[in-house]
Parts: sequence; structure tokens; C-alpha cells
Amino acid sequence: MWLNHVVRRGLDRDADALALRDGRRDVSWRALHRDMRALACRLRHDTLPGSRVLVLSDNRVEVLETYLACAAAGLVAVPVNPALTDPEIGAIMESVEPSAAVAEEGYAARLGDLYPGLPVTDIATIPELPDAGEEFTGEAASGPADPVLILHTSATTGRAKGVVVDQRSLQTNALSWLADVRPEPGTVFLNAGPLFHGSVVIALDHLAAGGTVCVLDRFTPQGCLAALERWEVEHAFLVPSMVRLLLQTKSLAGTDLSRLRLLLHGAAPMPGDLAREARERLGADLQTIFGITEGGGPVLTLRPGTDAGQPPVPGAVCVGVPMLGAGLRITDGQGREVPAGVVGEIQVSGDGLMQAYWKNPEATGDVLREGWLNTHDLGCLGADGLVWVVDRRNDLILRGGQNVYPAEIEHVLRQSPNVADVVVVPLPSDLWGQTPVAFVQAAADGRFDPAELLQLCLDGLAPYKRPSHFLPLERIPRNPAGKALRADLREIAHQTLIADREHTA
Repeated sequence: MWLNHVVRRGLDRDADALALRDGRRDVSWRALHRDMRALACRLRHDTLPGSRVLVLSDNRVEVLETYLACAAAGLVAVPVNPALTDPEIGAIMESVEPSAAVAEEGYAARLGDLYPGLPVTDIATIPELPDAGEEFTGEAASGPADPVLILHTSATTGRAKGVVVDQRSLQTNALSWLADVRPEPGTVFLNAGPLFHGSVVIALDHLAAGGTVCVLDRFTPQGCLAALERWEVEHAFLVPSMVRLLLQTKSLAGTDLSRLRLLLHGAAPMPGDLAREARERLGADLQTIFGITEGGGPVLTLRPGTDAGQPPVPGAVCVGVPMLGAGLRITDGQGREVPAGVVGEIQVSGDGLMQAYWKNPEATGDVLREGWLNTHDLGCLGADGLVWVVDRRNDLILRGGQNVYPAEIEHVLRQSPNVADVVVVPLPSDLWGQTPVAFVQAAADGRFDPAELLQLCLDGLAPYKRPSHFLPLERIPRNPAGKALRADLREIAHQTLIADREHTA
């Protein structure tokens, strides 16, 4: 009943206050309550409690209304990335067996071809649905332990897995957000990321605080700046690549960001120089958020003004301390806790954890054991108790039996003013097992100079850590959450270097 309570509380506090906003509509708490009940009633006519409802839409306020309506009707919303191919969407539908769907008109035909006979509600018509009135009782609403969302992972490696999220997880995260981010009622928050992604819980957190959630249709630097100014945004969540693009936009100098107080960032490391420039030019405090969909969203945070000191490993990123309700430990390969300063696997616990991966007990058992979630991130504790993230375990490069952290190499290469972005991936090596390859995106006014990059590595890295190749890219490929598509880059490296060897031969 948590999500129902969020809407009910907003309605009781000030029914005419703004709850949601996008480029199409402003939605008061009164209108949100009406739309939620109307859609819940419609969906209950097509489904049974506990059924899955596919949600296929670009960003718009009605996506959030759909999630709330599903919870009110005792249904499970399954957001799907519209950019997926038909086979990818078909695989998700085959797995979750939806009883209904809510989709934009342009996507309805795709669903009809993939899943004939599925009842589809046009998401744009939600405000026009008849008011449920007394027909809606709320008796079927999801309880604390009932699944309410199945959020599919970004699948940077392998096939996406469905993360089953219950209302208790959303409640735990919202309460920790209130304690550690401290949004006040009425705070205007900009959601610039995709609403099908696990970061959507941050939008729900601001709703729970009685704030106004502004939804950006899609991220463009100019569009984001315009929204920040026009909607007088106070809090925003962006990934570092978005921040960098904002700072490169010429219109930034003429944009009024005087209302922006807090820039929350996560999904990828924020380089120190980028953070300093963002604070200076955007005029807002920065707060680091470390989250994972399987952990219920945000689980660690570094609050503004915290002096983290020097990283224990070059390129490591400080993510602060566990948020309220989250437990943390750093373990070795056998699950034993390691002392401060020793790199191990980051594990978290608490009521925010997912229930399981949908219909995937083997994958669930790989990450969830005895109440602890293995994030598969490598990190360590500092002497002051702050947590540092070094790298993903799956990104670790083993060269001649020695551990090479891509983050350490990326940190060195980012010191060049000619480098806008860089990602290091492993390439198979007959001699060493694996060898690092660096993909480099040149700065707007920079140039790609392998000799300069090599010199940086000679000066700052031990021989076994130095990349064997530097490859230029016009832009580093990243998913909607800002995470580098390392599997794609590994394949590009393999194909490029194989082609080079064949050409030389």
C-alpha cells in the first residue's frame, strides 16, 4: 500500500499542488489521484491480481501514473525499453506473460504482432479515462511484500534479467532518501533519465517527499538546460556524461540556474575535474549516489562537503557511506570480510533488496545469499569508514596473473586536456592472457595523439598496467543509464585489431 499512501498523502496535504509535469501536461495531486484510479479500474477489467502489465513508452508523466495505477490494482508493472528490438521485447513478453499493456500508440502495433490478443491501453488517453468514482475501492492494492515492478537490468553483459521489486523495497528507499538527501515538500526535481530504468525509484522518492517531479521527454543538453530554467528545478539526477555535455553547451552561460541547489549523480564515476567544474559553473552542490537495481536503487551516498581525501587506489571513486536501512561489507572470493584498505567485493543488505530475478533462480542464487547482495563491484573501506569503488568485477583485467583495474588507467588518461571520455577493456592475449585496450573520445577542440597518451601511461602506470593499444572513437557508446557498453567495445577492439593484423600481413 506504500505507493497508494504516497498519493493519498499528497492529496491530503494540498490537492491542487503540482505533483507531475512534462512538456505536455501539468498534473496536480488531485488529477494524479483521479488518473491513477481510472487506469487501475480499466486494468482490473482486463486482468487478475498479480498479473503483469507491460509498459512500453517514451518518457512522459503517464508512465509514472501507470506504475502507481498498477500498484493500486494489485498488478505488476513491467517497463520495457522502446529501443529494444522486437526479438528482445518478445523474449521479455514470453517470460513475464503479460495480461495487458499500456503503451504509446506508435508502439501498440509492435505489441500486437509480438503478442496477439493482448489488451493495450493507449497511454496518452489516461487523462480521458472515465473517473472510477466509487467503483474503485483499493482492496486489490499490492501489499508490502507483493511484487509491484519488474525492472530489467541494462544487460551490459549477457541477456537482461528481470529484477522483482516489492513495495517494501520502494518504501525503504524512499525513507532512506528522506534521511540522506533531505528533499523538502514542494522540492522541484528533474528526472532526465529513462523511466523504464531502475533509477525511476529516485522520482518516486521525490514524490514520497511531497515534491514535484518534472519529466524530460529525452535528454539533450539544450533541452535539459531549458527545462532546468523553465521549471525552476531545485534537485536533478544526472549521469556524468550528461553533466559533461551540459558544460559544453554554449547556451549555459545565458541560462538561469539560480534555483538549482543539488545535483545528484551516479551510474558512472564522476572525474574530479568534472565535479569541480560542475560545482563552479552550475552553482549547485554535488551528491554522489551509488545504486544498483537489484539493491532497490540508491544504497550508498557521499553528501556534499564531505572530505574524502586521496583514493586508496588511483582512479577509485568515493561513494560515501550506506544510506539509512542499508548494510554493507567488503568480502574476498570466499565471502569473508576483508580489513580496511583491502580491495574486495561490495555486498549490501536491507529491506530494499530485490526479491529475485524473475524466473531465474540460478542467477538469483549467484548474487543473493543469506540476505546479502553481491553487487559484483570491487571496492574497499577507507580508515574513516568511507567506501571506495574501484571497478566492476567483470571489468577486471588479468594480465600475466596480475590485477589491472580499468579505472586506474582511465584516471591517468583523463589527465590529458585532449581526452573527453575514455574506457579501457580487455583484449585476449596469447602471451599475457589479457591486455588492456583504451578507447578514447577526443575533446571538442582536442586531437587524438597516441604518443601523448602513451607518455601519460609511461609516467603514471606500472608496465603491466599500460594499454597495448589506443583506439579513437567519435563517441564512447553508453546505455541510457550512462554506463559504457563494454561488451560492444570489446568486440570492436577485437574486430579492429584483427583487421589491422590481417592488413599488415
